[in-house]
Amino acid sequence: MNISPNSASYHLPGTTTSPVIGALLVHGLNGSRRDMEELHELLVAQGVVAENMLLPGHGSDVRDMLPLGWSEWSHAVRSELRQLKQQCDAVFLIGHSLGGALSLHVAAHEEVAGIVTMCAPLYMHPWLAPAVSLTKRLTPVLPTLREDVRDPVARRHYTRDVYRWTPMAPVESMLRYLPTLRSELPTINAPALIMVALHDHVVPARDGRAIYRLIGSQEKHLVTLHHSYHVIMKDHDREEVFAKTLAFVQRHSNKIKTRHMQHVASLETNEIDRPA
Repeated sequence: MNISPNSASYHLPGTTTSPVIGALLVHGLNGSRRDMEELHELLVAQGVVAENMLLPGHGSDVRDMLPLGWSEWSHAVRSELRQLKQQCDAVFLIGHSLGGALSLHVAAHEEVAGIVTMCAPLYMHPWLAPAVSLTKRLTPVLPTLREDVRDPVARRHYTRDVYRWTPMAPVESMLRYLPTLRSELPTINAPALIMVALHDHVVPARDGRAIYRLIGSQEKHLVTLHHSYHVIMKDHDREEVFAKTLAFVQRHSNKIKTRHMQHVASLETNEIDRPA
């Protein structure tokens, strides 16, 4: 776990000092920490204890990912979340693509302060699963042409971080879990911010709209971006992505802090009223 040393001062959760707010950022398939780096820095600047995790099998050679899949990834996210909770009173989950799907899954089983998903898959294209299954029999990997980024300047800037190959077995693992994820969504009750890109070539925008319909969160927001492709944190709409994410985290962090102050005030009142 690699929490930024510049984040808010640590304290033991549950004490009477101001609550520490955390955020766990989860990148997508074939992604890296750099995908969420700018958002991570913005969160840290706001005093959030932010962890920009690296999913198992990523950050090295694509062959390291071939034996891995949903089980290893979801376990890693839950493990990182539980470690972050040891330093924080409340933690937000923020995920892109596969990272968004993993965040939804974990939020169905763990208490979180809120969840932000960016272009997370839920159904995908109907032809994709059989195509991946067939391709896997022929070759373990397929060439990756480029990231799905519309902004040509951003495309050139981030090119060096793109894997040249996409592993078929891990993709199939994710696709196989999506029906279960759909059944888990109604059990999620944390506030949710769901972002979709209208011109996404990887995950259809309708998947995000379906997440919005199915998720059990009482407070939920759907944001549709009109100028970006799949990797919205790097594309034309990135400033809107950052602003809306920060506003969401800050709004719910303030609610948590208000409740905490009311609780502390109540404890102090009870202490004063207690007979000597």
